[in-house]
Amino acid sequence: MRLRIRLAKLGLARFLSHLDLQRVVERGLRRAELPLAFTQGFNPHPRISYASALATGTSSEGEFIDVDLTEPVEPEEFLARANGALPADVRLLEARPAPESGESLMAQINAAAYRLTLEGADEAALQAAVARLLEAEEVVVTREGRTGPRPVNIRPQVYALAVEGPGELRALVQTGSKGNLRPEEVVAGLAQLSPDLAGVALVRAHRLMLYRRDPETGECVEPWSL
Repeated sequence: MRLRIRLAKLGLARFLSHLDLQRVVERGLRRAELPLAFTQGFNPHPRISYASALATGTSSEGEFIDVDLTEPVEPEEFLARANGALPADVRLLEARPAPESGESLMAQINAAAYRLTLEGADEAALQAAVARLLEAEEVVVTREGRTGPRPVNIRPQVYALAVEGPGELRALVQTGSKGNLRPEEVVAGLAQLSPDLAGVALVRAHRLMLYRRDPETGECVEPWSL
């Protein structure tokens, strides 16, 4: 049996690296004495797959994992037992039976929705910069990589962007193996388009949901139906 689970990483847990989060989840599920399926070989570990890595410092209520079990467990029971053994800032929010064949979650997820909280942003300037970004064909920022800094056009990776309140943005951006746009790059792009945003700072990035986005229609589907 395989369960697909929506997971939240909140509070101080947002400072966990992706590897640390994996360790926390695995240890919690083991402590809960759930019937986990294990890999074969000299170093067996639970068969848990993640849809997407989450950057250190970013909180989320929309992470997804698939967990393989050796025997059926009702989703509600799984959640109750697991949450009883996990830290308070790492919560399993929802569980449903998952398909046991087909592409992995990681291969299918290609978009992420974020709520971004900014400091030092004039609302009028922010509205204007968002409008300019959405109208632009090219917005180039500097991306640090293994070989050093390089210019990257982030505009094709921004699918939707809106001001939701004073100093708050809602963004839908590309994520996954074919391209991953970081929240700080969105803010850097906006700062380039408005001198009034030169001193703006991203103080909180919160991932709301992961999606499979159809590149032709723009339709986004939550991982439950993949």
